[in-house]
Amino acid sequence: MAKHISTVQSASSHPPETSLLLRGMNHRVEVDRDGGDIAYFHALLLKLEYITKIVVSGVIACIEDDADRHRYSLEFELVRANSLGSWVTVLNDALVGPPAECLISSARHLVRDLTQKVGQGDWRQTAVCQLNEAAKAVDLDVPIGGRVALKTFFEIGVQIRNRTRGHGAVTMSQCSRACPPLATAMELLTQNMEIFRVPWVHLHRNLSGKFRVSSLLNDPSPFDYLKRTRDTQLPNGVYLHLMDPSGVASHVRTSFVATTPELRDILVPNGNYRDGFYEVLSYASNDISRHDGTNWRLPPERLPQSETEGRAVLEQMGNTFANVPPVPAGYVSRIGLVHSVVEELLKVNRHPIVTLTGPGGIGKTTIAIKAIGELSQHDDPPYEVVLWISARDIDLLDTGPKPVSRKVFTQQDIAQAAVELLEPTSRNLEDFNPVSFFQNCLSDGAAGPTLFVLDNFETLKDPTDVVEWLDTYIRPPHKVLITTRFRNFRGDYPIEIRGMSEEEATRLIGEHASRLGIAELIGTNYKNQLITESDGHPYVIKILLGQVAKEGRAVNPARIVATADHMLNALFRRTYDALSPAAQRIFLLLSSWRVYVPEVAVEAVSLRPGAERFDVANALQEAVQFSLADYSDSKEDKERFVGAPLAAALFGQGELEVSPFKLAVEEDRKLLMDFGAGKRKDAHRGALPRIQNLIKAVASRASVEPDQLEQYIPILEYLAERFPRAYWQLADLVLEVKDGKQSFEQASSYLRRFLEATEIPDRFAGWLRLAELRRACEDAVGEVHALCQAALLPSSDSQNRSDVANRLNNRLRDLKGRDTWDVTAIEIQKLLNSVIARMERYFKDLSATDCSRLAWLYLNVGNSERALEVASIGLTRDSTNYYCQRLMDRLNQ
Repeated sequence: MAKHISTVQSASSHPPETSLLLRGMNHRVEVDRDGGDIAYFHALLLKLEYITKIVVSGVIACIEDDADRHRYSLEFELVRANSLGSWVTVLNDALVGPPAECLISSARHLVRDLTQKVGQGDWRQTAVCQLNEAAKAVDLDVPIGGRVALKTFFEIGVQIRNRTRGHGAVTMSQCSRACPPLATAMELLTQNMEIFRVPWVHLHRNLSGKFRVSSLLNDPSPFDYLKRTRDTQLPNGVYLHLMDPSGVASHVRTSFVATTPELRDILVPNGNYRDGFYEVLSYASNDISRHDGTNWRLPPERLPQSETEGRAVLEQMGNTFANVPPVPAGYVSRIGLVHSVVEELLKVNRHPIVTLTGPGGIGKTTIAIKAIGELSQHDDPPYEVVLWISARDIDLLDTGPKPVSRKVFTQQDIAQAAVELLEPTSRNLEDFNPVSFFQNCLSDGAAGPTLFVLDNFETLKDPTDVVEWLDTYIRPPHKVLITTRFRNFRGDYPIEIRGMSEEEATRLIGEHASRLGIAELIGTNYKNQLITESDGHPYVIKILLGQVAKEGRAVNPARIVATADHMLNALFRRTYDALSPAAQRIFLLLSSWRVYVPEVAVEAVSLRPGAERFDVANALQEAVQFSLADYSDSKEDKERFVGAPLAAALFGQGELEVSPFKLAVEEDRKLLMDFGAGKRKDAHRGALPRIQNLIKAVASRASVEPDQLEQYIPILEYLAERFPRAYWQLADLVLEVKDGKQSFEQASSYLRRFLEATEIPDRFAGWLRLAELRRACEDAVGEVHALCQAALLPSSDSQNRSDVANRLNNRLRDLKGRDTWDVTAIEIQKLLNSVIARMERYFKDLSATDCSRLAWLYLNVGNSERALEVASIGLTRDSTNYYCQRLMDRLNQ
């Protein structure tokens, strides 16, 4: 997704070969070059695959989201792509198919670089011709004309790959002829192609709102302002910096280029999509892991339309013309809120933009539909036309959340939807502009005073820009009504939609229970429990009742909500992701201990020295504004109490388990619990009795500079003793706050404590992380020891051991050339032999590739005879296995 900013693109100052994006791959090619022409040729082919995936990932990132989900369709194919040819097919679709219409303007030069046909003298033609020479060397005849487009380079690359690695047995003489032009072609590409001449960085947003900017390729200075500002919201990840001819710059995030935590390696997708995860591969180190692919689990075809999308044509509705959808079945009237909305819509000369805000499923859309229905029955309604335009992408049905096709996504989509409804006679003219037409409607109305309704506003591409656009052109007596889960924009009049009143919720429970045939299961006490635990949230109530009907008994509401993952994600995922890091941390704190506490207590706990400073009051306000927390006022001392409703808190507890804020939140919670538990109804007693003791402690701590971490380390370590997982995050904290070898040593110490205290199934990742840290400390023995311990865990399976063996072999290969390194040292030999013994124990489970890795371990301990036997057995399990064959060739020389 592109984020437009004002900045200046600087010239490249970091040679590509010294930058992380290409350094690892180039190093592998140089190492394998020493192994002979066949090894060199195959390394160059791996580099060709890697470069192809980097280019495709970069191009796909430059495609804007749109209502037809063009980019999603391409990404859907990539996470499932098990061949390089699929990547090149996606590239061609992106360059010349319908998705090309959605490319951001600042990426046009990248596209031209790939699609423009050029002749002799242009480096692109030379690169294609050189690659074609490599193709000829392996007996491929790929005719090219005098003028070629650079995208042909990748098409030829697929043919070479398939002819050799995929379905061929290339000879040494062919490799010898192919390597020089192949290397030249890729050198031309990486040195001259536009996509390799722009800045690439990895961004990580800190709690303060500032970013850590890590250069991957070229000069990162266009991103330097992110180190200083707190106002920019960008997800963590890998970004390109682009600029269009008019000087408008874009930061474009790639979905498919990832880095390891310490930024030592680059990973790209490698197919094998299953169970919501896909494989990622480092072509430099051959490390493989799996990434979450649930964002691409839905089919790319167009989804069903929403139940609240609105009618396709304007129809008579009372005394107006409208396309408003019907009131959903089972609607329970919320008279007070509907009356408030009607009253505000009647004020045609005030508040041109009215916003209904509240969490998902709270009833914003149905209240809007009901209010417009009542308004249309007035003898002289203030609006002659009501245009209902929906951006909804999820329908919250009684059976659960269901994805739907979004009608509009951009300003252009909104304007086009209005054109389809109003059918102006000018729409068939050659110079007709839908956006200009819609802007005129905002100012002058559509055949009379007009109410424009935009439902599910938060799913639009950039809600803030759209609000500014609407506010610029809307004029009385015309008005805009927006429904949205959150509002990070100004200039509107908000009406907050909260949970149902007790009377409304009781009526909803009674009617819905009758429809489900479970009225006899819902006693008075259980009904009160439903209302209390759901905070009157109508959709949560329906889901709870649905589960009661399914199980045939009155189930504990908290247990039902806790297991309703799809519901929680549908209600809160988008909103949570939109929060700033500070607001996320506050929400996670409130979720971790679900009570209502004084607002000042949250501020005091979160501002303790040793934690990164941030504006707690604004973070709290943001969490409340986005409906993930709410306030309750104390009549005793006017202090506000804050807490997270049940459904939101259970979602937050799930997020906390995987959040980088977990350590800090648990530390905050320890202090917060000194206030004592309290429910919303307890707020009337006031804050003073509950905060006096903590205020004294916080006051003394607040006088100390927060960067003096060492004096608070004992507190954090004490918490980690009770919650061993905190040692992992404490290691992260030390690495973030401190610099130099000392930080790696201290982080290693915490990881060792983590490994001592945690359960065996959780130790595998810890040992691998410890290996990375020992590598950073240049402790090769410690690194090898950690890797071996990971392989020897009782919980490690054959795949785990094989992956570790691969890492050991790769690392030993790098280390053998060092004068201070002795692979024959007794300690190292014992460790390697223990891994070998464990793999031998489960030898029957090993694949051919696993056998090749075991054979390399035997070579590393000096047992070439057993290495040859194991490689031979591997070939009996897969006669085409490249790694075993390569090892056999080496051992038989």
